[in-house]
Amino acid sequence: MLPSGVVQTLAMAVHELTTNAVKYAAFSQQTGRIDIRWRIEVPEDQVPWIHVDWKESGVETREMSAEGGRIGNGRRLIDEALPYQFGARTTFAFEADGVRCTIALPVFASLTEEVKDGHFGPS
Repeated sequence: MLPSGVVQTLAMAVHELTTNAVKYAAFSQQTGRIDIRWRIEVPEDQVPWIHVDWKESGVETREMSAEGGRIGNGRRLIDEALPYQFGARTTFAFEADGVRCTIALPVFASLTEEVKDGHFGPS
């Protein structure tokens, strides 16, 4: 079970990826496609993690990567806020045929647990 704050932030990240796909990438180009996969991983005797993999294909990325290198709020949310607030592991890359983004978040057992120095554990 994910606390509402985690769900809200993860939803905002997916919303930002979708908005950028509509404006600049997969949903703005006729050949563009998006493959979204997710899974729960439960390491032995550890906290479960949710893994989300966003992969665009069939996209002309020259325009996207030539946007002057500007990093918007959505990218900051993925690159900085998720790792800082929740101990998430994220990647974001402009690949040859579209954006690839991965997000891995710990599935919090309770709201009394917290992230310290990038490690999830009881408070």
